[in-house]
Amino acid sequence: MFMKEQSILYNRFTWLYFLLFFPIIDYILRNIIPIPVVSSLWDEGLLLLLVGISLVKLLGAKRTLPSMKTPLVSFLVLGIGFLVLDMKYFWVNVEGFRAIYQYMAAFLIGFYFFDSQKEAQKTIRILLIVAAIVGAYGLLQVVMKVPTPEAWADTSENITTRAFSIVQSPNILGSFMALMSPIAFGFAFAEQGKKRWFWVFLGFLMLGTLMFTYSRGAWLALAGAVGLISVFLNRKLLITLLIVAVLTAAFVPPVTSRINHLFSDEYLEKSSKDGRIARWLGAYDVMRVQPFYGVGLGHYGGAVGERNFDTIYVDSYYFKTLAEMGIVGLGAFLWLMGTIVRNGYQIWKTQRRRRMFYMYAGLLTGILAIVLHNAVENIFEVPFMNTYFWLVVGLALSFPYLEQDESLGGAAKK
Repeated sequence: MFMKEQSILYNRFTWLYFLLFFPIIDYILRNIIPIPVVSSLWDEGLLLLLVGISLVKLLGAKRTLPSMKTPLVSFLVLGIGFLVLDMKYFWVNVEGFRAIYQYMAAFLIGFYFFDSQKEAQKTIRILLIVAAIVGAYGLLQVVMKVPTPEAWADTSENITTRAFSIVQSPNILGSFMALMSPIAFGFAFAEQGKKRWFWVFLGFLMLGTLMFTYSRGAWLALAGAVGLISVFLNRKLLITLLIVAVLTAAFVPPVTSRINHLFSDEYLEKSSKDGRIARWLGAYDVMRVQPFYGVGLGHYGGAVGERNFDTIYVDSYYFKTLAEMGIVGLGAFLWLMGTIVRNGYQIWKTQRRRRMFYMYAGLLTGILAIVLHNAVENIFEVPFMNTYFWLVVGLALSFPYLEQDESLGGAAKK
């Protein structure tokens, strides 16, 4: 009987490991050994299987979603309503719905899949290893001076190589590093002995990758998230980080160049003509036609809109949501994001006298960085980033229900 239970447990986590290696497996199946149908549908099938396992565990779980249930269900019901809002383009609506809601299912996996903090920590460690592998490959591209894809090269700046790794986008790679690097440092503070230096090394590796993506949005999102968390963690730490940020911006030439260019007349003119500012204003104009409910799911600003209506990426998930779902949809989505951050903060406070406090601070910082980065990028348009975000959110909110692990969850030493 014991062996049977162990076998079931092994199989359950074996399937989860496939999901944790999402970007690596997806890259191999799409670019190295493409397999018809499997290459494009493997992630959907895996998500379905893992959600099924999570729902079975849900039946016996005594877990509730305190203030998350209402915004989560409201946003889901709103999306279902959008399916029939424009019957002429019903299948576009379905495709747009899938792009938004499909990967949110990973929340159920994160929230119901784990029984103990030990299982959750092991999962996070694997995610960190995957992020480090992806980040290291990006750094290798910089060392070998691999040309940046033309779509990501800015001819007005003297930057010839931006790290993009296997995710093919410097901005998305930067977002991935912004999500995972604070978690690595959280583990470094939580661990004891030599293990701590391993996580410190991975954290700095990811920060190095983040810097060489030259993604200003990811830089600022992580800086904003770290700043906000530091306000509640340690105000002296905030002052130290501000000094480090100012010195980096002042004395690291590539960083100085990228930040200065952001405020230049040339950038503002170009951005207003055919860049981010123009795209944001375009999305706002689209919303003005249908202010309350927008033009419909998949109709504007993302991959589905580009395929079906030849629209351009908005470069802001919030402006995309505003154009497609109107004020009502954007309000519901922001309500959901705000509730996630608030609940995460409330759980974090309960860990204050435990070493888990620092690891959870890393989780919350990474989540907040993605919430902020979505303001200037379509981060949730990328399947693995969408999946990882909701998996980490579900896992973070499940902590009060998990069996405590003495090795990393005990009382902090004074």
